[in-house]
Amino acid sequence: MTLSARTTCPFCLNGCELEVRFNYQFRMEYPADGKINQGRLCARGNSASIVIDHPRRLAYPLLDGKEITWEAALGKIRGWLSEVRPEEIGIVYSRGMSEQEIGMVQTWAESFGGANLVCGYIEPDNFLGEELAGARRATLEDLAQAKRMLIVGDAFGKSPVAAKHIVEARYRDRASRLVVIDSIKTRLAGFAHLFIWVRPGTEPWALGAIAGLIDRSLKGIDVERFARVCGVESGQFQEAAKIVSGSEPGVVISALCLGHSTQPELHSLLSQLVALKAGKPFAGFGEARLPEGRLPFGRFREAVAQGRIRLVFWFGGLHPYSYPEIFPEMKIVTYRVATSIFRPDEPLPGLVLPVPSELEKDSTGFSLWGEVRRQPVAKPVSGSRFVEQIVRELGGKAEGGMWKAEGGGRKVEEVVAALAAAPEPSDSSGDGFLLLGEKRAIGIGGFFETEQEISIHPDDAARVGVREADGVVVKSPVGERVFQVHVTPTVPAGVVAVGVNCHANRALFPIATLEPSGRAVIPPVKVQVWRKG
Repeated sequence: MTLSARTTCPFCLNGCELEVRFNYQFRMEYPADGKINQGRLCARGNSASIVIDHPRRLAYPLLDGKEITWEAALGKIRGWLSEVRPEEIGIVYSRGMSEQEIGMVQTWAESFGGANLVCGYIEPDNFLGEELAGARRATLEDLAQAKRMLIVGDAFGKSPVAAKHIVEARYRDRASRLVVIDSIKTRLAGFAHLFIWVRPGTEPWALGAIAGLIDRSLKGIDVERFARVCGVESGQFQEAAKIVSGSEPGVVISALCLGHSTQPELHSLLSQLVALKAGKPFAGFGEARLPEGRLPFGRFREAVAQGRIRLVFWFGGLHPYSYPEIFPEMKIVTYRVATSIFRPDEPLPGLVLPVPSELEKDSTGFSLWGEVRRQPVAKPVSGSRFVEQIVRELGGKAEGGMWKAEGGGRKVEEVVAALAAAPEPSDSSGDGFLLLGEKRAIGIGGFFETEQEISIHPDDAARVGVREADGVVVKSPVGERVFQVHVTPTVPAGVVAVGVNCHANRALFPIATLEPSGRAVIPPVKVQVWRKG
């Protein structure tokens, strides 16, 4: 007997529909009547069923890497809670949780005062949830009808399924126009009528210039200076402003990637500013959208370093702590509890609790194009427990309901002033290379590409003394890794790029703190590159 269940793919915000069938093993089906994906799925969606019976699924609590019972694990946590003050407890939530579960964790954190409630999802695309007053969010119909599109970043890499809608809109009418702004010449750039190849990290200045040309009453926009910052001719901004502000329907899209942007918040808000001034809606492509906590992630790291946090709960589904870069600094924390759907690669100090995957939960949530329903396509792995169960067992109120977002839209004047005051990204020339992150083929748990390839410009390859497929060592301030060389003119001279789906690659990028907000960012980083051996 074959069983099947249909749900919404949980791996990004595109809201694709998928079906999982079980007949001795799980396999994917692609519903042709899916409104968003129309029978297609990206590499990550195609691998969704792998998560359910992945060989590294965690089924028992782990204490310092050794299996223990749930009763023993909960007893440990109760004992730890009795030894710390409420202000010494940090509660972090990250990917792999439903909106309702995040609401439960928020409620539980409030019982400890709520001051150390932290959003542990620090991918730059989370900044795309920032709101600019007056800006309108795009619908799928807006995208389908668009004749004037401006896309910042690699929307194809961030949302492969949406590529079909973008390309169809691009070719539906010969009068349609597509502008792409990026620091790497991706496949998307090949579809553009106008590709503005900016210096790494300068996208906000390009957007500010375009907004200032559309609305010349904006104060603080120096188009010529911004063009010099970006390393392009100001005439390109004038052409882009003319295209995007045309009277035909259109859309402004932004896609952010770890290790690619120095100012993701400004990137998001200025994309919306261009959309607002051009009279177009805005869409921010990303993998998740989580609310900011009471304590920004950068300030949380400072509190840990100062010894003010003695007990950390890290709720999420992917990997304990999510970011391997912070493993060393977490050693100072006395007691650690994390949830995960996978067994960690290496034993971690503290407790790791098994929880169901997003494909094993019943919830409602949000996508780029509206509210979605997620239904369980399989029973939770034996031994795992829902976040609600864990919170209740520890004496907390596991109230339902969506998470509570706070704050309102940012003002235009405030955003323009922030851009004028923002430090300009450093030039990628000089000693070493600037390492950028890219979203490439998407894999889960090592089933797909290992992303051991680094892109380098032909001139730089000659300077380093390497050719295609040679090995190089890349050393950043926080890590070192060996890559296979891919020589390509799609990256500018002085820049190298790696895929950042792989945790080992992500660990090359230091986590920085934005001031004065205290939020965490993962910008490009200067690295040394030399031929292996």
